[in-house]
Amino acid sequence: MAFTPNPNTFFTFLGMKWKTEFNKKYNLVVLTYNGLISTQELYDSSAKTIDLTNKYGVYKILVEARKYRTNSARGELFRMPNELYTKWGMNKLMQTAVVEPKDFSAKSIAHFYEIASRNLGWEARVFPDRKAALNWLLEP
Repeated sequence: MAFTPNPNTFFTFLGMKWKTEFNKKYNLVVLTYNGLISTQELYDSSAKTIDLTNKYGVYKILVEARKYRTNSARGELFRMPNELYTKWGMNKLMQTAVVEPKDFSAKSIAHFYEIASRNLGWEARVFPDRKAALNWLLEP
């Protein structure tokens, strides 16, 4: 029997480094990272996540980043909220909740992302766990 991927899920087949999917229960898009993510994988996963938010008309993203690691420079990360989000069609009303990575270096990058995004007018927050992130995303 051939494998047929879910059309609402995008991921890399080699190593399952990231996955993005629409969560019907919470009416949001979840982006999950698993391992060392290159800058290109970060850009690809983010663009696909934004595509899904536009497809489903939702304004909430949960980033499961506990297993996220990266060698990307801060400038490459800054490029997303500074330039690429608008290019990819991200709505300014979007809320992005990031579950804090376990890796110390990645944790620092996540907090840099939060500050840079918020300074540029995007609503992004880093949380210590999934529960806190969902509570923020789902509050009325």
